[in-house]
Amino acid sequence: MANNNFIPWGESLKDLVSQTKCTPSVINTILRERGVFCSSSDKINTVPNLITSLLSPEESYDLLSSIKTKEKLDRVNFRNYEMKGDGDLMDLVSGLIEAEDLQTNDYVNYQISDFNDFTSLDGESTDALVLDFEVCRTDLLDGWYEAKKFFRGSVEIKKGSGSEEDSEVTMSVKLNHSSPETKEIADRVITIVEQSLLENEVIEAPKQGGRVLFDDFTNESRVNFLKDLATHQFQNEFYYKRIDDVHFNPDSELETDHLKEDANLLEKDIEQFRVKGNLEKIITVKWKRVHPYIKVTKVIASYEVKFKSYEGDCKVSYEFSDYAKRKLVNPELCINFVNLKLKGASPLVMSEVQSIIMREIETRKTEFLKIHKITTSDS
Repeated sequence: MANNNFIPWGESLKDLVSQTKCTPSVINTILRERGVFCSSSDKINTVPNLITSLLSPEESYDLLSSIKTKEKLDRVNFRNYEMKGDGDLMDLVSGLIEAEDLQTNDYVNYQISDFNDFTSLDGESTDALVLDFEVCRTDLLDGWYEAKKFFRGSVEIKKGSGSEEDSEVTMSVKLNHSSPETKEIADRVITIVEQSLLENEVIEAPKQGGRVLFDDFTNESRVNFLKDLATHQFQNEFYYKRIDDVHFNPDSELETDHLKEDANLLEKDIEQFRVKGNLEKIITVKWKRVHPYIKVTKVIASYEVKFKSYEGDCKVSYEFSDYAKRKLVNPELCINFVNLKLKGASPLVMSEVQSIIMREIETRKTEFLKIHKITTSDS
């Protein structure tokens, strides 16, 4: 039985602050309230100061409450590689990775609890593969007992050809993750696969690890890329309804004094949209003149979902971000399910639907990257 009156200290406190969800800002806040200020908020600087002293009951409660977590819906990053050689993907990557290759750091609060090598995505093709794994994370909760939480992750690799007019062959990789830990494991899988394919001269050396990054676009093309990716979804399982939200900042490096009239119009449009309005139309029509001067970082859209006998809705976020809360210099494109509701659907069906939707987004992503991404000749 949990002892709610127990206050962690010493090694117990060290185990607690090692939890992924015990962020540096939480520790730093406790220290600042004590009048202790560190040169850096990184745990390597703040944790020693914390564990060498006792927590008050109030501090203990705040710390324990801060690491309560719940499993999130899938988040997906995409990677693209140009192929310069041919070969059967199954032969190239099967048996390449062992579970013990993926967790080299003992100072973490999670372990790989299940691991399956690459298998055919559809049960037939050897050029569309998936590797599944599960992570078990040990969380220390406010009841002061160990609670194990399990998160699924996967890596999909798919080889595809372009159109008849375009004979290029590309390899698209999808990193599917539901927690920071599964993201770490998925990234390591890709690192091992990428290194092997490079050594065997199957793929070209990727720029920026094959990632889709914020700076791959101009301000204007980034607006259009995110808008097109969010709105051009018209499959039976996944049908676009509307754009719900757009996050953006003015580009501080550009002169915008001549846009005062547009800025006033933009402010008016936002105020009106709080009551009513078509945000997609506002973005593409009324905001068009300010596209070169704003940095759009996120678009959130709503969709109807129909799968077999199930019906529901979902929201998807298309964003340049990461799990970290800090501002990143050149963040990677991430697709995030904000919510997914299917009445009567089991967790297995929900997982299947998420995979179907992400594959459709992946197809559109590849299509719109060719249109909107900056090419070498553009830069």
